[in-house]
Parts: sequence; C-alpha cells; structure tokens
Amino acid sequence: MERGESVRTYELALTPGSRQVRLDGKAVRPASRYFGGFQVVLFAPEDLTVARGAPADRRAFLDRAVFQRAPEYLGEAQDYDKVLRSRNAVLRAAQGRGGGGAGSARDSAGLLAVYDQRLAELGARRIRRRASLVAELTPRLRAAFGAISGGDLVADASYAPAWLDGADDLGDESELAARLARALAAARAVDLARAVTTVGPHRDDLALTLDGRSAASFASQGQLRALILAWKISELELLSETHGEAPVLLLDDVSSELDPQRNEYLFDFLSSKRTQVFVTTTHPSHVLATSDRMDFEVRSGTVTRQNAG
Repeated sequence: MERGESVRTYELALTPGSRQVRLDGKAVRPASRYFGGFQVVLFAPEDLTVARGAPADRRAFLDRAVFQRAPEYLGEAQDYDKVLRSRNAVLRAAQGRGGGGAGSARDSAGLLAVYDQRLAELGARRIRRRASLVAELTPRLRAAFGAISGGDLVADASYAPAWLDGADDLGDESELAARLARALAAARAVDLARAVTTVGPHRDDLALTLDGRSAASFASQGQLRALILAWKISELELLSETHGEAPVLLLDDVSSELDPQRNEYLFDFLSSKRTQVFVTTTHPSHVLATSDRMDFEVRSGTVTRQNAG
C-alpha cells in the first residue's frame, strides 16, 4: 500500500485450518494493529440479508462501519465485552449460590456495583460512536437510495438504545454513562434472575426504514438489497471524505445477488470514483467494468491471469 511517500506491505496467508497476517514482513500481534492503517469496505452477500436478520447481525454490521470510521473503537468494544463477560460471570455465580446468605448477597452486590460503573462508562462511549456514525451516514444513505430506486421512497437509519425508551437526545458522554448506570441498577433483579446483563449496547439495534416503516417488515427483497447497497456506497463516500482518500472496496460475489438495474448502478457509481475494487464472482459477465481492469481465475487453488474485459 502506498500513501504519500510511505509504502507498507500487508500480507495474508491462508492454509487449511490457519490464517497468518504480516505487516512489512513481520507477524502482527495483536491483529487489531491492522485496523486504521488503511480503510477497506467489504460488501458481501450476507450483508444483503442483514435488514431481516437478527439484531446481533445488525450490530455487527454497524460496528464494522464504526471500526473504519474510528479505528480506536475496536479496542473500546473489546474492553466493553471483557467487562460484560466479567459482570455476567458474577451474575451466574450469584444465581448458582442461590440462598447463600446475606454475606454472599452483599459480595455480589458490591462486585456488580463496580462492574456497573465501568460498563456504563465504556457502554456510553460505544453508544456515542455508533450514534455518531449513523448520524453522519444517514444523509448520504437517503441520497444514494434515492438515486438507486428512482426517489420513490425515503430510506432512513436510526440508532437509539432500547433502554432509553426512544429518547432522541442521548446527552453528552458523562450524562449518558450516568443514565446507563441507573438503568443497569434498575435491571439488576432481572439480571440476577436470568444470569445475564439485559441492558446496554450489546442489546441495542440498528433501525432501517423506508418511508418511516420497518424495512424488514414492509420492504420487498429488491428494496432491501437497494437499501444495503446504498449503505455501502454511503460508507465508501464517508470514509473518502473523512480520510482524504478512497478506501479499497471488496465485492464478494454481490453482483449475482443484485438485479441488472442495481448492478449497473453500482458499476456506474464505481466508475465515477477513484477507488480500487476487488471483485470475486463465478460469472465474469456480472462485472461491468471495461477499463482499468485485470482478470484472474482461481481454479483448484491456482491463480492465473486472464485477458481483461
């Protein structure tokens, strides 16, 4: 990768049962150090089902976009998950002790109070990162979806923690942390009964709508695919504006899942951007790029150069 006068070499070796990554010829540990060096947007077939998938799928979909926008978010999310696992372990232990006596209950309450405060601080930061990304992306999403679909419907995305009961104003980070701490305390009896933390960004959802109605419930399959395509285009544009250079785009056999009109729009859009694109497909005719193109065939693990076009 070249950036100005700096040249970095990224390598990935895949073998049965293992994966090795190297940066400038050296192993990278932890692998999170790869994040932030350069931006990559991945558009894969499974993304096209995210609107109707589980909330966990949408959280992961949103988090991948946040990682690209703010690389430090990866470490913050890992810290949150570590504290969450510890809190859940305390809840399970407390449930396992059952009637362990007043002393045991006090010990659990003291530990939970400590974890609640730390989880609230990390959770508030995570919520803020997600909400900021959605706020930045949404105007671009509306414009991209309008261009793809002909402007007959208005696409929208929103992120609001369920435990805030739909409140629009999240407040600043410290205020949000205080509200989350209170919500964790209020949910403690339920958490102890279920032995799991029921409040926090690990339970939140990304809402995708068309004309104010849930896309998952009311959109056609074609509209859902246009919506996710618009999200990826918006992500590409946002990262280009933020970092001053276009990210690398990876298209993993997506064209075979798009109808011809939307596939044509995708490649028309890409032709107008100075973006390097890697496309995998079983049908080369789906790749509508005609210039600055190199074709390779992978057969039985062997890669060979093909004629362009």
